[in-house]
Amino acid sequence: MLFRSGAARRGAIIHHALEEFHRTYPGSLPDDAVQKLIAIGGKELANRLAPPGVRAFWWPQFIRIAEWFIANERRRRDAGYSIAGAEVEGEMKIAAPGGPFILTARADRIDRVADGSLAIIDFKTGQAPSAPQVECGLAPQLSLEAALAEAGGFDGVPAAPAGELAVIRLTGGAKPGEQKTLDLDASEVAGAAMAGLKKRIGQFDDPNTPYLSRPAPMFERYFGDYDHLARVREWSSPGSDGSDGE
Repeated sequence: MLFRSGAARRGAIIHHALEEFHRTYPGSLPDDAVQKLIAIGGKELANRLAPPGVRAFWWPQFIRIAEWFIANERRRRDAGYSIAGAEVEGEMKIAAPGGPFILTARADRIDRVADGSLAIIDFKTGQAPSAPQVECGLAPQLSLEAALAEAGGFDGVPAAPAGELAVIRLTGGAKPGEQKTLDLDASEVAGAAMAGLKKRIGQFDDPNTPYLSRPAPMFERYFGDYDHLARVREWSSPGSDGSDGE
């Protein structure tokens, strides 16, 4: 596998390194946990045939991420959090007018909180969603994962109430990492997200429902899944209305 220095590939390296670390040390952390995580990260870079120039650029960032992450991880575990699942698969079958709909997910991490509830955690190397975006359904990943967790839909994770939705952002920059627990009622948001999904499934089971290429104006700067079918670039170019663009 050739290494590409894009944000997606960098994010994959960090996710794979954390996944191996979590599976190796699900309980107490070793005294040299930072060195262990750095060694795992070095192996991930080597496995992806990172050119020397790319490695020299990204490696210092990964070291800063590892140092911050382990310090934050010790704080979490001291506070009573324990890992219930890491990179864990989930699935739920939803009855719908057009037949069963299968919701699937892969949660970066699910922690058991001291009170028995579950914390749903997403690791981000890019921009993290805000609480309003999660609450209104524009960023439904965490809320739907919480709904799955409450229903016992994740492999090896017994059903329990969702207590927290959290994003851990890892950049390796001047501020290597940041943990942000969203100021939301996780269980309430999970219920609303599931209700919204069921409503949306019902709508799209109706053959008269149109597939809009850009249903959310705030995301118009991004390429949509159906932009090519809607011929967005053609109709957005100067002069597409027959004028000369002036």
